[in-house]
Amino acid sequence: MKGLRIIASGIGIVLFQWAFIQGLPLTSYGNPYMYLWFLLILPYQTSVPLQYFLAFLIGSLMDSFEQSGGAHTIACLTLIVLKPIVESALLGFRKPEEDEGLASLSLGPFITTASILVILHHLMLFTMENYGFEHYDQVLIRTFFSSLLSLLLLLILHALIGKRYAKK
Repeated sequence: MKGLRIIASGIGIVLFQWAFIQGLPLTSYGNPYMYLWFLLILPYQTSVPLQYFLAFLIGSLMDSFEQSGGAHTIACLTLIVLKPIVESALLGFRKPEEDEGLASLSLGPFITTASILVILHHLMLFTMENYGFEHYDQVLIRTFFSSLLSLLLLLILHALIGKRYAKK
């Protein structure tokens, strides 16, 4: 039942991202990517192949919506690879029965962990979209503004449903 809820939330987030957020003219340098919530709330004990599959699926869907040539897929897979490393460094050892993921964290640890992962995701995404660091100033500006907007939306989403989601 929990797995179905997670998949339903992933589908809902991607549809919300595509239907509402992608069309907002927020700024030419920043676009929030709320679909990262799905990858961040995956429970700790989710199998690695399933995490890779879900990251590939979400990234591919976003690539098809934005026609970004695989940049979202690579960025999502990078996030999934780095997520356990960042979680271990910031949150320490997790017991196997602690299967709630980042959705169960209070606001402070969530925003710290999410900030690092979102910045790394966006840095990879915009590097791939620009085909490298030839225009590193644009990559850094887009990473900064998009990360800021994404984190703001993720913080609001986490404050609204994060703890309640993990306890159901």
